[in-house]
Amino acid sequence: MRPFYRLAYHLVGIELFFHRIRIEGRENVPQGGCLIVSNHVSFMDPTTVGWAVEREIYYLGRKSLFKPPFWSWFLPICNVLPIDRDANDISGLRRIIKMLKEGHAVLIFPEGTRSPDGTIQPAEPGPGLVALKAGVPILPVRIFGTYESLSRHTKRLTFHPIRVVIGQPYLPTQVEGRRDKESFAPVAQEMMDRIAELR
Repeated sequence: MRPFYRLAYHLVGIELFFHRIRIEGRENVPQGGCLIVSNHVSFMDPTTVGWAVEREIYYLGRKSLFKPPFWSWFLPICNVLPIDRDANDISGLRRIIKMLKEGHAVLIFPEGTRSPDGTIQPAEPGPGLVALKAGVPILPVRIFGTYESLSRHTKRLTFHPIRVVIGQPYLPTQVEGRRDKESFAPVAQEMMDRIAELR
């Protein structure tokens, strides 16, 4: 980990200590290029997954968040990559695929946004495109407890216990006879199915 990332990593660990966080399956985290996929129920999820996998990773953030002068400087040094969720951001997707091929780990939430009620939601097709083009292992992760700690319906943090389950990495299942574009949605939904299987 780079120095600033390591500092932020330890600060997140201090906060998660008060949630009595438990990690299961940390030994499953691979080295090299890796697409990390997780359920998404809280603003806490990115930092919680980042701390759980115990390696430096990259995150995705809406382009609208990168407002100068502070956030346009701060977010990049926190490994947050700008992505346009409301449009077909081809350049952003290409950047993510390139980073995965270069050996980095990138976290994506296939649901696209936080669950309104804490349950698993259907996947958006975009992560399927990334997975098929990058050709790196996919690491499913499921978070329990962050919804109770800080759901999208509250601004008040509660120190509810958090558990993170890290599954086995896998390569996406490709459906024969389908063109690439037709495969994106099934591959993305497979991610959510793998996440849902983690208990």
